[in-house]
Amino acid sequence: MLPSKSCGAGTALWLPPRVSRSHVEGASGCLTACHCSPRRRNKSVSSSSFSSSSSSSSSYREEDGGDGEEPPPTWVYLTVWLAGVLVYVNGLTGDFVHDDVSAIKTNPDVLGTNPVSHVFFNDYWGKPMSDPLSHKSYRPLTIISFRFSHAVFGLRPFGFHLVNVLLHSSACLLLTRLLLRLLQLPQGTVLSAGLIFATHPIHTEAVTGLVGRADLLACLSFLAAILSYHRAIQGDRDDHNDVEGSEDEPESAGGVAGGGGGNDATATGGEGRKIHTLSEGGTYYSGSPWETLRREGSLGGAEESVGVEGEGAAGSVVGGGWVWVRRAGLLAALGTLCKEHAITSLAVCAAWDVIRHRKHVRRLLCRAHLTKGLTSLIRRLCWLAGMGVAILVFRLWMLRGSSPAFSDQDNPASFCPSLLTRVLTFWYLPAFNAWLLLCPLALAHDWQMGSVPLITSPDDPRNLASLLFYAALLLLLRAGCVLKGREGKAVLLGMSLLVLPFLPATNLFFTVGFVVAERILYIPSLGYALLVAVGLSRAGRLRAPCLLLLLAVFSCRTLQRNRDWESRETLFLAGLKTLPHNAKMHYNFANLQKDLGNTHLAMEHYQEAIKLWPTHSSAHNNLGTLLSDAAEAEKHFRLALRAHPRHAHAYYNLANLRKKEGKVGEAVALLEESLRHDATNRDAVSALAGLYGDAGRPVDAEHLHLALLEARPTDPVVHNNYAAFLQKIGRREAALMHYEAALGLDPQHTVALVNTAGLMISLSHNAQAERLYKRALAVTWEAEVGESLGKLYLNTGRLDEAESLFYSVLRHQPQRRSSRVYLARVKLQQRSYQESEELLRQVLWDEPGNQEALFQLSLLFTHTNRTHDALTLAQRAAQECSRPPTLCARLHAHHGDLLNDQHSVNKAAESYQLAVKLEPTLTHAHVNLGALYHTKGDYTRAWRHYLTAHGLEPSNTLLLENMEKLRRAQDLKTTASGLPHCLTKS
Repeated sequence: MLPSKSCGAGTALWLPPRVSRSHVEGASGCLTACHCSPRRRNKSVSSSSFSSSSSSSSSYREEDGGDGEEPPPTWVYLTVWLAGVLVYVNGLTGDFVHDDVSAIKTNPDVLGTNPVSHVFFNDYWGKPMSDPLSHKSYRPLTIISFRFSHAVFGLRPFGFHLVNVLLHSSACLLLTRLLLRLLQLPQGTVLSAGLIFATHPIHTEAVTGLVGRADLLACLSFLAAILSYHRAIQGDRDDHNDVEGSEDEPESAGGVAGGGGGNDATATGGEGRKIHTLSEGGTYYSGSPWETLRREGSLGGAEESVGVEGEGAAGSVVGGGWVWVRRAGLLAALGTLCKEHAITSLAVCAAWDVIRHRKHVRRLLCRAHLTKGLTSLIRRLCWLAGMGVAILVFRLWMLRGSSPAFSDQDNPASFCPSLLTRVLTFWYLPAFNAWLLLCPLALAHDWQMGSVPLITSPDDPRNLASLLFYAALLLLLRAGCVLKGREGKAVLLGMSLLVLPFLPATNLFFTVGFVVAERILYIPSLGYALLVAVGLSRAGRLRAPCLLLLLAVFSCRTLQRNRDWESRETLFLAGLKTLPHNAKMHYNFANLQKDLGNTHLAMEHYQEAIKLWPTHSSAHNNLGTLLSDAAEAEKHFRLALRAHPRHAHAYYNLANLRKKEGKVGEAVALLEESLRHDATNRDAVSALAGLYGDAGRPVDAEHLHLALLEARPTDPVVHNNYAAFLQKIGRREAALMHYEAALGLDPQHTVALVNTAGLMISLSHNAQAERLYKRALAVTWEAEVGESLGKLYLNTGRLDEAESLFYSVLRHQPQRRSSRVYLARVKLQQRSYQESEELLRQVLWDEPGNQEALFQLSLLFTHTNRTHDALTLAQRAAQECSRPPTLCARLHAHHGDLLNDQHSVNKAAESYQLAVKLEPTLTHAHVNLGALYHTKGDYTRAWRHYLTAHGLEPSNTLLLENMEKLRRAQDLKTTASGLPHCLTKS
């Protein structure tokens, strides 16, 4: 870059990078190229009429150092982007945790089981917005992004985490772009702000927590809207001629001394020319021959330079600016479809417009005449207000006539009857959030239920923290108004970014469903990063070490926090460590232990949650499901209903308790009450339909399933439950159709796969059943499914495959007794009697009353001619058996067989009668009971049991032989008395 000789009053001017020597020589004016060193140039400029610069400009001069033009900002972008990626690399291996499960893993809108159109009518968790139980969080664009991630990565969390990290790094880039473009700050200050934002630990919940993608997308739209609106301001010719006059904000020549890229200074030479230096390369001169060259196109691409006040990038036509205003409104609307608080970007746009035109606002307050610039400002602000109202109207319309229902657990202060407590607590919460930004050491995923105790008295010392916080805000606001130039604008913009996006979370306009939410601070932290960077720029030589220390602390804390989000267990343990007095933390940890089968530990934490929050209805309900004492369980279900009278799950669990007690009528009434509060509760519908079916009301039962199917037509679980009901009442073809519908909606629905396989077995389609079982095992290897496939192999005589599969099941679950019994059956059929007996005795050692093991051991004794032992075990098993009815029926039939072999005909008949009473479809018992009556000459009863058995198994050859013998015996009886034929028993 060539410096020019002094002209007029001796002001040193710099040539634009894109202007050649020929341009200079051909231009009208007295500018002539000369060679001066940067140091000499600094002296020349600093001795100009702007020597009495403000302290803000002085700080920037020290930062730039006056050693020539700064390099292009590519390295700034790259550094910030890398920082945003590297601090979250160790979070890529995390699982779906906390809200991720309901928002992604089980959300039909994400899994693709719902049509895409449903995304625009459902809330963030997959419930219809019209549902009274809906959370009313309307974020369709975020759900579409999740759906896209699922289409690409499936349910592998890595892909979801990768997208979140890339979105965060993109937000870092947009912030860097915004600071260079709007404020034209030195690259060092921009880099500081970008790195602080990239590494701040408060962002971990938004980046590593997958549901935080809503905040990431909203932030991108938020920043893009501000950038677009800035183009609108620059595209207005009135602003080009009238913005930031030198009489309003004079800046020191130190801004020019930085050379080219770093500063937004304006220096005036002896001829009244203004010099505008560009933050991203390029300089043009207004009111001089350089302005003439620029208007005539001689500067080529100079109009496209970033950060030029009044630049022509959007065109100098007045209408061009309004295109960018509308684009800003569109981006704000799109951001609101990602998360609601993106609408505050319009407020920040308005604030930035006012900040840039403070001169016009002062004129308006002084009742001066309206200038063109002021008229344009008012018009733009009216456009912003109109677009904001339109977005709000649409968002309120999407509530579908009802507001979200929150409880005192979600936001205790809003339910407190004391006005003083509500005011003081809400007054304090912003100060608490500011402290999390300043000192992000104590972080947690859930701040509900007493994590921040209510402030009930003016004497509470936390009120002092509130006063200090608001005093600091006022001081920052005053500093922004007093400081001139870029530093003042930076402070005011930082305040706008910090305060305005946080306003929706303050309970000022409406009640929110949280006390503190770290995700909410993602966008306000933009302002925090900017304010800290501006403050560091005034630290002189301490700036670099302070910044490095801050970044080191932030990065280490972020990396540590990423490990907390690795799994449900690590997240809940970290939460308990940070907030041991939070009942919600104990409740979540108890749920985890319940899922892991650690019943005792789960009960301890449920009890601790209740101790901390006595009206925690869900903790009472879940604790009741773990208690073996029915009276104690009922007590907790009642306490849950007292705390939350519409608790559908508590009604459901109380109904199950009544069902076990045999009080079917009360159970039905409780299930009906549960469905009144939640008509889409699948478990309650299935349970009530089952009771209706048992009571001889199959039509009512089917109506329940059909109503739920109409409400949730794309839910594979609903189709599966309806199919199971149809299979139970014998409508196999209809059941198969709904099983196929369930698998069409979710090909990996393991329950539907297993149920369909069972239906195939009943239809004698064993090959198809085998394929379905294998599909289910390919999705998730579950011991129960493996055992079912092993049973199929056992019943079809594929003993080697059955043996191998049962051994695999026992390797996964060594204590699974049912698989040991099935393996003993395999060994019995393989004539490995000793191994079979050892397996059965192991089961009986662990569970002496295991009916199936007693049954199989009795059969083993029968095969090894230990008849007395077999009869003793069979009698014991039959007498002790109470459920299930099918097994008890088989035990009584086996006992009857042994008694019949001992010629105890009457006792054998009694056992067979008990068997057919418990299981009317047990063919074996009907055949043998018919044979006994046949032998005793009671042909009428014999025919009745033979015909029942024939209806069940019409091709049973043994049955057909006995029926033929009975027919011949009856024929002989009508002609002459004779001896009955010898009959064969099954």
